[in-house]
Amino acid sequence: MPAVNPTRLRFQIEDLMQDFGSPPEFHRKLQDIFGLYANRALRYGDSTEIKPLIPMYNLPAPAIRQLQLDLDLRVAENPDAALALADELWQDQYYEVKQTALYILGIVPFNTPEPIIERLNNWLSPDLDALLITSLFTLGTKRIQNIYPIVWERFISSFLDKNEPENLAIGIRGLNEGLKNKNFSNLPAVFRLISPIIQQPNRKNLHDLEDLIETLAVLSATETGHFLRQALSVSSSPETKRLVKQCLNFFPEAIAQDLKSLVN
Repeated sequence: MPAVNPTRLRFQIEDLMQDFGSPPEFHRKLQDIFGLYANRALRYGDSTEIKPLIPMYNLPAPAIRQLQLDLDLRVAENPDAALALADELWQDQYYEVKQTALYILGIVPFNTPEPIIERLNNWLSPDLDALLITSLFTLGTKRIQNIYPIVWERFISSFLDKNEPENLAIGIRGLNEGLKNKNFSNLPAVFRLISPIIQQPNRKNLHDLEDLIETLAVLSATETGHFLRQALSVSSSPETKRLVKQCLNFFPEAIAQDLKSLVN
């Protein structure tokens, strides 16, 4: 991997942007740039971070940063071309190229969210790499969540309404990522969406639910504790008690002791 020369990188990205309206050519040039800066010697064991199971370039942060800065301007100027480019890049096998497609999807200005939702539904599946699922929600749905929260809620609910643990996991992860959006403020909507799942949890989804409850507890331990107390009062599932037991350490002592008294 060559050292990143900021001036050279800027010229390379500027040249790339000349083909913004020609997705196949842009794709080819992007592959060349990513290939140039790839760290092919990096192995999964070299980092404690979770790595995607699909191929990676392992790019330096400045290369991604410069690309995104230039994309911000181009996407704002030509949303239709941006969507066509995202479609092209999503077909790539490499993690960083697919992530670039998601980045574009997340910043496209739109009058109606349908074109974005359509692509999210087409791209999202249980067999998609786990980190790409996370990126899809953190990058691809960010603008929709901020501008059309009801549409975002329906999108999440479309997975939570299914019985398969794999689809439930997608919906739970989507909620978890949405809670991390600094503009999010509708905890009652989240409690409403997950109430049936908490009252009758599938054992296969317990880990994802634990992660979600931890995030909720950070946002509001009091409201989350009250929600779990209500769930315990109406649930007859032993898995609900098991889930709450696993989450006691996410709460302040008083709330944890109150919940503990209901699960022992």
